[in-house]
Amino acid sequence: MEFKKPENFKNILDLQKELDKNLNNVRERTEEDIKLSLIAELIELNEETKYSHKTWKTKEYNRDKELEELTDVYFFFAQLINNKNGRDGRFKKEYYCREFELFPSYYAGSHFTRLIYNLVDNNFSWFFGGLITCSVKLGYTKEDILNCYWEKWQKNMQRIGKEWN
Repeated sequence: MEFKKPENFKNILDLQKELDKNLNNVRERTEEDIKLSLIAELIELNEETKYSHKTWKTKEYNRDKELEELTDVYFFFAQLINNKNGRDGRFKKEYYCREFELFPSYYAGSHFTRLIYNLVDNNFSWFFGGLITCSVKLGYTKEDILNCYWEKWQKNMQRIGKEWN
């Protein structure tokens, strides 16, 4: 099967589904696992921003690393949406596809730490709005996310059966 660079969030969901299908998990991946992965990635993202919670540490800012960590958040959020959609036929992924298309014109201001609260409280639509807001506040476009997702997805597909196992 041939894959191409994503043009929208639905494409990200489709690519993520293919990646997840090919992973060799040692046990079934649960929603809780995915949420914990998202929280870990949010913290890694925070540590790469100029707003790191590590106020005691100086670190050279690297925009490429920041974008890569932000993209990792999108990877796990796509995994979460696919997981919810697969387990609950009433769960509508179309909402997230539509919201991504509003990127960035609609989103203006949410607090970074609010993302984790919304995730833990199962407020996925608020989480996604916050994620897009965070992306915009950090100065990234929809194209930045789509391009980085595509590059990282290709690398991740190459890693299957190698360094992850």
